[in-house]
Amino acid sequence: MVLVVDSSVLIIERWQNILSETEAIKAVYGAVGYNDASILFKEKKPNLVLLDGGLPGNRSIDLLKEFKASNEKATVMILTNSIDIHLEERYKSHGADYYFDKYHDFEKIPAFIAANIGNKQLTY
Repeated sequence: MVLVVDSSVLIIERWQNILSETEAIKAVYGAVGYNDASILFKEKKPNLVLLDGGLPGNRSIDLLKEFKASNEKATVMILTNSIDIHLEERYKSHGADYYFDKYHDFEKIPAFIAANIGNKQLTY
């Protein structure tokens, strides 16, 4: 089960379409903001979260901390507008498992999920 958190509904819908075609993924949920993401994470207990690194109010770090505190086994991928080594280190220090440039790496991410995260982790 996957939760996509992004400030753009269009990006969420695109991820839902792409990820629903991945065999390892049984359901894809979307949340536009902090409150929706927090509620859906608690209700759906996703194994994988694609988290927009640029949520308004810099709430991405808060969500990351909340997700990892609630379920440290959940895999969290930070998707950002640009690669910044200092920001990547900050996210990883708070528990992010992966950090990607969502515009340049967008098409590569589903294959990465299938190859590196796999069926076992997405169905525990």
